[in-house]
Amino acid sequence: MVIENAGAETGTLVLLEEDQLTVMAQCSGSRQCDLEKFAVADCATIPVSVIRLVERTQKTLVFDDAVSESSFSTDPYIQKQQTRSLLCLPILKQNQLIGILYLENNLSTGVFTSDRLQVLKLLMAQAAISLENARLYEQLEDYAETLERKVEEQTQALQQEIAERQQTEAALRQSEANYRNLLQTANSVIICYDTQGRIRYINDYGVKLLGYEEHQIVGRTLFETIIPDIETSGRDVKPFVRDLLRNPQSYPQGEGENLCRDGRRVWMVWSNQAIFNEQGEVVEILSVGNDTTQRKQAEEALQRSEAKFRAIFENSQVGIFRTRISDGLILNANQRLANLLGFDSPEEIIGEHCVGYFVSPSDHQQSIEVLKRDGEVRSYEVQMRKRDGTLFWGLSSSYLNADDDYIEGVIADISDRKQAEAALQASEAELRALFLAIPDPLCVYNAEGQVIDAIPGNPSYGEEYREKYIGKTLHQLYAKEQADEFLSYIQQVVKTQQVLTVEYTECQWIARREVRFSARIAPIRHKQVIWLARDITLQKQAEAASILDERNRMAREIHDTLAQAFTGILAQVGAAKQVLTDDVEATGAHLDLIKELARTGLTEARRSVVALRPQLLEEGSLQSALHRLVTQIRAAANDTTLYYEVKGTAYALPTEVENNLLRMGQEALTNAIKHANADEIRVELVYDRDQFCLRVRDNGQGFGVGSLPSSEGFGLLGMSERAERIDAQLTIRSQPGQGTEIVVTVNP
Repeated sequence: MVIENAGAETGTLVLLEEDQLTVMAQCSGSRQCDLEKFAVADCATIPVSVIRLVERTQKTLVFDDAVSESSFSTDPYIQKQQTRSLLCLPILKQNQLIGILYLENNLSTGVFTSDRLQVLKLLMAQAAISLENARLYEQLEDYAETLERKVEEQTQALQQEIAERQQTEAALRQSEANYRNLLQTANSVIICYDTQGRIRYINDYGVKLLGYEEHQIVGRTLFETIIPDIETSGRDVKPFVRDLLRNPQSYPQGEGENLCRDGRRVWMVWSNQAIFNEQGEVVEILSVGNDTTQRKQAEEALQRSEAKFRAIFENSQVGIFRTRISDGLILNANQRLANLLGFDSPEEIIGEHCVGYFVSPSDHQQSIEVLKRDGEVRSYEVQMRKRDGTLFWGLSSSYLNADDDYIEGVIADISDRKQAEAALQASEAELRALFLAIPDPLCVYNAEGQVIDAIPGNPSYGEEYREKYIGKTLHQLYAKEQADEFLSYIQQVVKTQQVLTVEYTECQWIARREVRFSARIAPIRHKQVIWLARDITLQKQAEAASILDERNRMAREIHDTLAQAFTGILAQVGAAKQVLTDDVEATGAHLDLIKELARTGLTEARRSVVALRPQLLEEGSLQSALHRLVTQIRAAANDTTLYYEVKGTAYALPTEVENNLLRMGQEALTNAIKHANADEIRVELVYDRDQFCLRVRDNGQGFGVGSLPSSEGFGLLGMSERAERIDAQLTIRSQPGQGTEIVVTVNP
């Protein structure tokens, strides 16, 4: 197309490939285009000296009669061909040479006029962008076939000089039509405007891209249509455009934002060409623009992504590295890796050989072999050495890039974890040995009451015991009532995460005899508990016998001392009453008083004897024992109203704790009945997850806690001693005339 429209006879396209000028195509009217590629220096069909000059100067070279030019009179090709009209045009992309177009016509002189040169420069600017962005050779082949056919017709017509001139004029007219058609159908915005910026012409593609109708933009200025006041970046482009209008030769190419009619912003790369009149004055400027919005957006996204990953790379808390496969040379590293190996900055470690930092070089070789086999290594534990010789453990993952001969990966310092693992293993071994040495049976239950593990404890139980229990549930091992009770203990410990101590009797563990156990149930992870049971049958039997003996001894003591004394008093009073007759009335009154006191003492002695014998708690739980106690006192104290309330879900406390709580509650009720003159007494049991509370409150006369004589505070002292014995907290609140409140708090 260029040969035809420029009036050339032959043409050659030279492109820069790998920093070397290479002939890509040669065309003439007498033969089909030759697309064989070879270096310019090896080409005998073009003047190499002309090509080299344009390569150096990057200026267009036009000769009306090349054979007459003294500078190139010695060029072998020009002398041989007797070259007439010659045009050598550089193809530039952003002021960088990407190729050279060479045209010649040996039939006529002065073929390449300034008008054609301006159009050719415009086409070459467009060609530069097209060649750089997409080499659409298929389309060019279609055009080449058409041009070859036309050139053949034109060559045949040029056999006579007159016919040649006529055909040349026709070709020029056709060239103008072709250029106009090319402008209209090009996939670029082509716009022509005068030196005031008033638009004279815009092609169809530009109209569609910018969103205008032709009549809406032609006749208006660039500033009124496509030039924004301020770019998105904040740059004011108006001064730049005004300078372009004054001096277009200084701005052959440029890039900037342009405004569409609907307000959209598009990025365009422009190639600008000044059009001169016969006096050499700039009359118009022709600009060709390509939409680079998507490329610009992609570049910005790439920059953001690169900045993001750069920040991750530099600030990562794990070491990141790239090493060469062949010799282990460190190609890149972040700050964390430098710190891991004892360096101050990544620059110090780049260029080092990573193999030297492995305690065992075989570890590095093994990882390389796995990488070559699998392409990656995950979670590879290896012992490393810092620059100062300090050892540490690293956890590494790496990936192989065999094509580019490097390995990328990350490494984290796990020395603390390794030490913790070693300590944990030692602790676990120690605990397991300790458990195995425990003489008491131990089971691990889950929240549903299933046995997860068991340690026989007493060797007499043997492995048969272990096999019997593991995997089974409480309801498979015990009667329903006892299984439900055990399951409630387990669920209480899982819920409260507090250690629970319980006592129970079991008939299944050792055949044909009841065994009394004291168990401590402690929470562990994953909603499981450890149940450690100790056989306390003999201890309980001894305690029961000891308590019974002590109670009987005390009962005998009271019976033989206090009760006998009171009985003697009554007997003596009866005898005295018969003897004394002087003042019968006075003597009788005194003796009646003595008799009444003696009977009261005897009643108290008998009550003490009864109180020392097993009762209440031996018949049930703490809450039921207190309930029976309140019921008994309520029946005897007609003038006092008693309230009893249990809050929360009741759970068992150790027997010793419940015995002392019952005695403290009994003492508090007795004091309220005997000393407070209360008409209302409230007893509360509060079962919380973290603590248990016994509260006895009356509305009686009250007393000063700090001013109570020691002789009258024996009961309160006994309560304080009992609270200390079971690690409970005793609180006494009382003021004269404001009632009394006694609170006992126990942590389960």
